[in-house]
Order: sequence, then C-alpha cells, then structure tokens
Amino acid sequence: MKLKSIDTNKDFTLNDTLFKVPMNEQAVYQTVNAELINNRQGTSSSKNRALVSGGGKKPFRQKGTGNARQGTSRSPLMRGGGVVFGPSPRYYYKKVNSKIKKLAFKCVLSDLVKEEKFKIVESISIDSNKTKDFVNFLKKFELENKKLTIVTSTISDNLFFSSRNVKSIRLVKANSCSIIDLMDCQTIIIDSEGLNSLNERFGDKN
Repeated sequence: MKLKSIDTNKDFTLNDTLFKVPMNEQAVYQTVNAELINNRQGTSSSKNRALVSGGGKKPFRQKGTGNARQGTSRSPLMRGGGVVFGPSPRYYYKKVNSKIKKLAFKCVLSDLVKEEKFKIVESISIDSNKTKDFVNFLKKFELENKKLTIVTSTISDNLFFSSRNVKSIRLVKANSCSIIDLMDCQTIIIDSEGLNSLNERFGDKN
C-alpha cells in the first residue's frame, strides 16, 4: 500500500502487516481499558476513626444526658469524626498480553488509514518557536481547527513551544505513543522518521 505525503507528494510504502489489518474490537477494547486503568493514580484518601487525631477524651458522661453513649468524639457518627468506608490509596494495574496490545495498535492504525485520517509529511519543520508559524503550518495543509495528534521521532524545541498554545494539539513520540494518543483525535500527522519508528515498533519482522 502506498500513501502520498501531504507536503511533497512523495509516495511512502505502508507495511500491509501494520496498516492493512482487519478490525478486532475485542483487542482494542482490552488495550484501551488497560491503558485507562493503568493511568489512574490511586491517590484518593480519607481518614477513618483510627487515623483522625484527638478523641481520647469521652465527649460526655455515659448516663443522664439523654444522648446515645459515645466513647470518642472521632466516631463517624459525630462531627469531625472519621469516614466510614472512605477511599484509601491503592495501586491500579491491568496487564494485557503483548500480542493483543500489538494487534490493537495495528487495528487502530489500519482503521486510520482506511478512513483517510492518517497524514504523512516528509518532515515537520517549524522555523521558530512562535505560535503563528505553527498555525501557518496547519493552514497550509487545511488542518486548522482540528483535533490533531502529531507523531514524530523527536520533538524539537520549536515544534514544542510553537504548538503548546494551540488548542487540541497533542505531540507524542512514535516509540512511546499510546493507543489513546492515536484514537483520541480527528487526524494523525506523522513524519517519515516517525513512520519508520512505528514500523520498527509494531511491524512484523521477517
């Protein structure tokens, strides 16, 4: 399969084992689900009655007040007390078989090419770190006002600083991009070196 670059009209050969794979929804679902779970921080926390400070003194006498008996002011039933069944720090992790993960990436990339959402450029060169230069780059290829993921082998300073104030732009490296990076956009822009990195990362090696 061949695909022309949008800047030079050069033909790039796409590996069929990577960009012409039928969709496997279950593999994509498992990979996306695991990625979302593994991204959770698990830092939410609350204090139970054992962790709340104070409460050593009995708040009022046992009998004669008409109230229910209380042994500590840090009971969950009282103001300032601990939390019942509150969240505590935990570690979130879900493992996905490497073959399933690789298949999911292939399915997503193939679907992007099929729907013409996969754009190749020879190179992404921004002359300065000014936002207007990056916006002009997008306008040149009619990509402004779109949710984009830009995949490159390396992220230059000019590209990083010129794009960071533009809405809905995501910069990722080809050797570390996630499946959500590829799915959560309207169009993928990738340079020639980034394409080689994807082939090395996910392409079948004969």
